[in-house]
Amino acid sequence: MTMVNVFYVYKSMYMFLFKSCFAADMFISKRKHDPAHYMLKIESFSFLSEDHTSKIESDIFEASGHKWRLDLYPNGNGEDDDCSHISLYVGICNTDSCLQGWDVCVDVTFFVYDHIQHNFVTFQDVNGHRTRFHGKKTTWGFDKLISLESFTESKNGYLFNDSCVFGVEVTAVPEFTKMDRWLSMTKLPTTMNTYTWTINKFSAVTEERVYSEAFKLGKMKWKLSLYPKGNKSYTHLSIYLGVHDAALLPDGWKVYAKYKIRVKCQGTGSDIQRETTNGWFDNATDSWGFSSFMPLSQLMDFENGFLLDDTLIVEVEVSVMGMLRNFI
Repeated sequence: MTMVNVFYVYKSMYMFLFKSCFAADMFISKRKHDPAHYMLKIESFSFLSEDHTSKIESDIFEASGHKWRLDLYPNGNGEDDDCSHISLYVGICNTDSCLQGWDVCVDVTFFVYDHIQHNFVTFQDVNGHRTRFHGKKTTWGFDKLISLESFTESKNGYLFNDSCVFGVEVTAVPEFTKMDRWLSMTKLPTTMNTYTWTINKFSAVTEERVYSEAFKLGKMKWKLSLYPKGNKSYTHLSIYLGVHDAALLPDGWKVYAKYKIRVKCQGTGSDIQRETTNGWFDNATDSWGFSSFMPLSQLMDFENGFLLDDTLIVEVEVSVMGMLRNFI
């Protein structure tokens, strides 16, 4: 059964100290049925703005085997002196008895009642991230849940006779689903999906393998690597696309890229191009490419136009990129 707390606001309400919390983007939707775990009804909401009330703490309620509290900042949480939005958070309580290294993984949904449509507007993390509470993170929510201007506008239905209702659901994530993953695919715009690498004095390169500078396409940083005399075969030019600083990425990262690599013809001929449609990069394989990109004999033949003034131009185009991440 949902716990409901009716909070009457009077002019003599105490001021509360601000407590900073993590902020996140929102996914907003609607539903008819009540929050499963807790509702907070506020009467005489206008007094909160007039008195510049800092914070309202709800009663402690139980959900998913733990005790929680709803923290409402009717005039914002005080960051950047912004008083134009309502801030709302949920905090885990009574953690002193928890074992060292404890953590609690949950899905959190906040609610605001619409008195006109007779349903609840729901607010969740926009990316579907689950929230992990632990010793250094005991609260989570939205710095800017909804603007005061929108909240107090009568046509939106959040206030009725100066009363409003907030709610929250805190649903535990079972152990076996904590490593659920989500794949976000993006088609990169043509104006931002290509990197060009110019190698001057190519014939003077003595290194077995050379690298481009790091460059960003999509949400990842990449680098190109090239074997001037080939990778092991010594008959073909070898070129690879790799994730930059892969060792610094979190465990379990995985990135998909559909990409093309070209050696540009600087004469009247055509570029040499190779394409992959199934490039998955991860901890085990952070670089993919072509060991036999083109014959060295074709490259070194100046009549073919690939080496003009001893300059080689390599281009990579990433048309589609995907990132596989944990829900948490």
